[in-house]
Amino acid sequence: MKEKPTMPVQFIIGLILALGAGVAMYFGTFSVQVRIVVGIIGLLLIVTSKYKLL
Repeated sequence: MKEKPTMPVQFIIGLILALGAGVAMYFGTFSVQVRIVVGIIGLLLIVTSKYKLL
């Protein structure tokens, strides 16, 4: 049985978190620990998603 093509929700959430952490690092809005943790969580969501760009 074929899988239905679904929107890569996990990938998009991870991308938003990773880019948001990058923007927060640029502007310095949160503490360093929070920015690092949010960036790592975003990267982990991107890596563990089944969505492949290439």
